[in-house]
Amino acid sequence: MKRFLLLLLTVTLLCGVCLMPSHAEAKPQYEKIDTEYPFVLVRGMDFGGLLVAPGTENAVPVVGKPELKLTLKSVANALFLGLLRRDWDRFADEAIAIVDSMMGKMMLTKDGQPQFDTGVEQFTQSLAHYPAYTESLGNGVEEGLMKRAVETYGADKVYYYNYDWRIDPYVHAERLNALIETAKKDHNCSKVNLACCSMGGILTVSYLYKYGADSLHRVLFISSTFCGTYVTGDLLNGKVKVHGDLLYDFFITRMNPGKGAAFLLKVANKLGLFKAVAKLANDVLVPKIKDHVYDAYMRDMFGTMPVVWALTQPEDLDSALSYIFAGYEEEYQTVIDLAKSYKEMNLQRDDMLRRMQKNGLEIIVTASYELPVVPVYESGNMQGDTVLESPLMLGGATMSLLGETLPDDYTPADSRYYSADHEADLSTALFPDYTWALKGVPHVFTSYGTDCQDFIMWLLNEKTCPTVFTSEQYPQFMLSNFALDLEPLK
Repeated sequence: MKRFLLLLLTVTLLCGVCLMPSHAEAKPQYEKIDTEYPFVLVRGMDFGGLLVAPGTENAVPVVGKPELKLTLKSVANALFLGLLRRDWDRFADEAIAIVDSMMGKMMLTKDGQPQFDTGVEQFTQSLAHYPAYTESLGNGVEEGLMKRAVETYGADKVYYYNYDWRIDPYVHAERLNALIETAKKDHNCSKVNLACCSMGGILTVSYLYKYGADSLHRVLFISSTFCGTYVTGDLLNGKVKVHGDLLYDFFITRMNPGKGAAFLLKVANKLGLFKAVAKLANDVLVPKIKDHVYDAYMRDMFGTMPVVWALTQPEDLDSALSYIFAGYEEEYQTVIDLAKSYKEMNLQRDDMLRRMQKNGLEIIVTASYELPVVPVYESGNMQGDTVLESPLMLGGATMSLLGETLPDDYTPADSRYYSADHEADLSTALFPDYTWALKGVPHVFTSYGTDCQDFIMWLLNEKTCPTVFTSEQYPQFMLSNFALDLEPLK
C-alpha cells in the first residue's frame, strides 16, 4: 500500500510540474539599472533538468519516454489481468513496469544518494561565465526571470542555483551558501537579494536554518514551498482520495486542450465520467493494488528522497515514517534521521523567520490561488496554483476550499487582509503586510515580458521593502490569467 502512495506522489508531482503552460512572447529589452546587491535565483523542481551523465556530451534527461512496445504490452496485460481476471497484483506489476521504464534512473540508494550517474548542470559563478547558456534562455518561468535579471542587472550580477532536487536540502544549503559567498566576494558586498521559486522555498529555509540571514538583504518567496506541502504528508500517510468533481477542472487547466479535446472533455464531464473514474479508483482500484505496489517498488523510488520528508508537515511526519518504513527502519536509518531533523527545522521555521525579519531581513511572499492541484489526495480540494496548495505558499493563510468561499459568518482578524471574493484571509499569514495573493495565475508566474514579471521586478527593486499598501497598482489581492496580465481584485 505504501509503495503505491509513493508512486502516486511521483505521478502527482510529475503532473504538477511537467505540464506547465508556456507564456508570453518576448518584449523589447529592459533598461539596465545599477543595483547594490547581486541577485541569486533558486529555481524550483526541474524534472527535465535532471540528467544522466551530466556535464558530458552524452547527457540525456533522467525521466524519459516509455518504450512504446513495452507500454502497449503492459497496458494490454493490465486490462486483461485487472478487468477480466481480477489479478490485481499482476495488474500493479504492469503499471510499475511502465513507470519504471520512464523513471527508473531517478532511484536513490537507501541512504538517499543517487544510485546512478545522475545530476544537473552546475552554475558555480555568475551567469557572465556562461554566455552560451545565458544567450539560450527562454521566456518561461525561471528562465524568463533570469533573462529579465540579466538584462536589468547585467550577467555579472546574476547567480543561478540549479540543483538535484531529490537529495538532502542541507547539502543544498551548503552549496547555496558557497554561491552566495562567491557573489559577495565578486562584488565586494556583504549581502545579496535572493528569489526562490517552488521547491526552492524549502531549500532557502534550510539555508537560513543552517547559516542565518546575515548575507541576505531581501528574500522573495515565489509560489514556494517555504512552509512545506500537504501532498507529501497526505500520500505518505495513506490519505489517497480522487476528487471526481475536480478532475475535469484539473485537466482543462493543466492540459490547455484545443477546441476538439476540450469539447470531448466537457462531454465526458457532463456524462459523469470523471466522477465514475474517481469512484472506481477510490472504491476498487486503490484498495486492490496499493499493498502490492508497496511490496514491489516505491519505497526505494520515492521514500529515499530526503526532500520529500523536508516538505512534509511536522504533525504528519512521524506517522508517515511509520507508514512507509515500518519493519525496515534499520535499512533506511539515514533517511529516517534526516526526516526527523527536518521536522525540528520546520517546527522552528515560523519563529526563525519572524526573528530574522525583526532583525532586518526583508521577507516578501507571493503566490496564487483558485486553480486546482492534482486532485488525488485528501487535501487535493484546497485552493492551489495547479501544483501546490495556496494556504501554505502564502505562509499560513486562511482560505476556502476550491470553488467555495469562506462562511458568511467568518470574521477576519483584520479586514484589511481579507479578499474581496471572500476566499482568502491573509491576516493569519506569517507576514500579512508583505504577502501578495494573485487569483487565477499558474505556478511560478515569472515569465518574460508579462505584467506578473513586472510585479516581481518591482518587489525586488524597490529601494525600501514594499508592503501591500505601498502601491495602488499592486495591491495585496490581484486578478490574473494564463497570459499573466494583472489587475486589482475588486
